[in-house]
Amino acid sequence: MIAQGLLVKRTNGEEYLLTTEPNRGTCSHRLVVATKVNGQWKPVEGVQEVICREALIGAFLDFVVDLCRVLNSADPQQVSEVVPVRQPSSGVRHATGPALRRRGRNCQ
Repeated sequence: MIAQGLLVKRTNGEEYLLTTEPNRGTCSHRLVVATKVNGQWKPVEGVQEVICREALIGAFLDFVVDLCRVLNSADPQQVSEVVPVRQPSSGVRHATGPALRRRGRNCQ
């Protein structure tokens, strides 16, 4: 699986995507905000982009906090049974272990 960015849906149904793209002429990347218009992702520009980007980063941080709460409340035995992520020769990262197989997830 490859993460394309952070998808956030507002209560009114609007969808926003926070992703990255290469900075032209440099070796760095920048954050980009896009919104769905008629089924197509269109970049948000100007002052609205800054406002949306800050709100999306806040939503991401809220998600990470919730994720940490879930992980901290997990059964310690279940967590210890998960094998750490390994780097196979193909360069694709994946996780395996009894806890993942037990839930029927195939992360490979």
